[in-house]
Parts: sequence; C-alpha cells; structure tokens
Amino acid sequence: MRDVLKSLEATPPPPARTNADDIIGRARRTQAWRNVALGSGVAACLAVAVAVSLPSPGGSELTGSSGVGTAEPTPGQSFTPPPAEPTVAALPVKKVDFSTGLSPYRAGAFRVGPATEVTDGYVELPVYHDGTTLGGGSKFPLEVATVTVYDKDVYDTAMFGGAGNATLTIGDQYPATVDGRPAMGRDWTYTSPVDASKKTTKAALAWQYADGAWATLVPNYGGPDLPRDQAVRIAAGLATAARHDLKVPYSPKFLPEGWQAVAVRQVAPDTRETISEVFLHKGPVPDPATRVDEVLPGHVQITVMKGLEPGKADFTDKEGLHCTAGRGSCTIIHGDYRIDLHANGAGLSDGELRQLAEGLQLRDLTNQTTWAKVDF
Repeated sequence: MRDVLKSLEATPPPPARTNADDIIGRARRTQAWRNVALGSGVAACLAVAVAVSLPSPGGSELTGSSGVGTAEPTPGQSFTPPPAEPTVAALPVKKVDFSTGLSPYRAGAFRVGPATEVTDGYVELPVYHDGTTLGGGSKFPLEVATVTVYDKDVYDTAMFGGAGNATLTIGDQYPATVDGRPAMGRDWTYTSPVDASKKTTKAALAWQYADGAWATLVPNYGGPDLPRDQAVRIAAGLATAARHDLKVPYSPKFLPEGWQAVAVRQVAPDTRETISEVFLHKGPVPDPATRVDEVLPGHVQITVMKGLEPGKADFTDKEGLHCTAGRGSCTIIHGDYRIDLHANGAGLSDGELRQLAEGLQLRDLTNQTTWAKVDF
C-alpha cells in the first residue's frame, strides 16, 4: 500500500448479553492481543485512567460556568460570600472519521475483511479460512487471525512482544520483509487444553506498509496452521479501494455532555449475530494506539444483535426499553433484535443512561444500507 490510511485495558468482564458465538470470537481476539501486549510492557497502560486535560493524539487526520447564588445578609449580620465553585472544564470532543479505504481481499484459502472496526488510530480486518467455522454446529466462520492497520506514527514496534500462557508458546522474534519493506515475525504455538499432543503453529507478523505506518497480523486460537510464508502473503495483499463509512442502525437524540464515539464496529449478518457495536467515551481516547474494547476504562458500549437469548438470566422478549437500576444497564427489545447499553465505570447516572437509550432512533436493523453515518 502506498497511501497513508485514515481510520480514524483491568475491569469487570463483559456483561452476559451476547451469545456464545460472539463471546468466543471476542475472547479469542482480545486474548490474542493481550498475549502480545503483556510481553511488551503495554499492559501497564490498561489501568491508566482518563485525565481531565487530554493531549491531542498524533498522526491522525480527522474529517473532525455557572455563578453561585448568595443570600442577602439580615441587618446586624456580617456577611462573607461563599467561595466560588471550581470550574471544571468540559472534556474536548474530537470527532472521529469512522471511514476506511481498506478493501477485502483473498490470499489463497484465507479471506481478509471487510473492515469491521474503525477507531481514531487503527482499522481492524478479520481473517477467515475457507471451511473453518466456530464449531459446535455454528454456521458462522471462525476469525482465525486479525489484521490491524495503524495510522502513520501510531504503532510502536516495541508492542510486538509476547508473553504466552499455559496453552500458548510465543517464539523469538525474527526479521522478515513484506513487499521489500521491513517486517518482524514470531511463531505462536497453541496447545490444546484437552489434548497436549495437539498443537498448531501460526506466524504473527508486524510490517511497515508505508513510511512510518505499520500493520499487524495476530493469530487467534483455532483453525489451521499459519506458516510464515502464508502470513507474508496475507500481509502483502493489503489493498485499498474507495473510502466508505462504517455505520450504525440508529441516530442518538441525546449524548451526555462531552461524550463521543471512539470506536465503531459493523459486521455482516452472515458472520456474527452481533452486527453493530459502538464505544462511547468522555472525550477522545488519549493515545490513538489504545485498544478500544470491553476493558477500556470509563466507556459506554452499545451493542446490537439478532436473537433474544432465551435462557439468559436477564432474558426478556417484552418489546420496548428495560433498564436495571444501579447496574448501568439498559436493554431494548425490537422484534427479533436486542440493543444493549452497558456503562462500564463511566460515571453516568441511571437517568442519563436511560435518556441515552430512549433517544436512540432506530433504522431498519435488517437492512444495513439504511444505517446512519456516525457523526457523534
């Protein structure tokens, strides 16, 4: 690729509001990323809270006091005005351009894309393998790896580490090239937790796709071996096309002051039951390289999925809005679809979360061509 692409962690586990397929898929992606981060010192960043005054993230090209009343003293009384309330500056809102110029492509038996997530600093594309599904009777394809394309000057190659765990051994780093540009790789060997004799080896890769701009290929658990040469072919296939927006099936009428979207996921219905996810945050995420997922402190996540999950503790098929006081949770049942709002350490009141949920003006959930561009 020759152009500079524009796309734009510990806390409780995700709430039980997605089905098994989505939980498995998300866990594989998140664990794979953490396996890299924990070996590179990045994990220390997971507990960093968002500061009131935020620096501007570098390397991105974006398409985007009240007085205190005083009582009059009565005659004979001395009066000392109360101290003025401190003024807390509102967090800046730096709207993100949730579009991408990355296009889907094939590399042998592997299918890459289309892009499913855009943040202020990176774009993610799932990697599928022909005929490999989630298993257990699921019709959905298994995401065997993830390609993450970072904006210029966002990715720090020191992040390409690796700690491994009881079922994953990460090999030493080795040099590589992709289309004549510098790259680095590591072999990941997964061991079955059920049968230790069953192992799969997959190559992880980080490569420079343009001057100062890097991308990574991180394998997930499951699926076939991924040899080094195949990983290079996947990396070399990275392609661009006309830019397009990732969209959402609603428009919000209300957002708490200073809040904004920091990540958008749009997924084809033939690959997952969860078809849309948006992460809201008070102000922009300080570092555009930050992983935006369920472990990001102080966020609100809006998830849209097909299926009402009978058997779950919070199952309901009653049409309309349902909020649980004190739990930072609201659910909207809309036909065969479920829209969940979950506040994770976000500091929102029950009333604010309800107001956010009530203000979602839904589009046609079954027709993604009718969905709205994210301009909030």
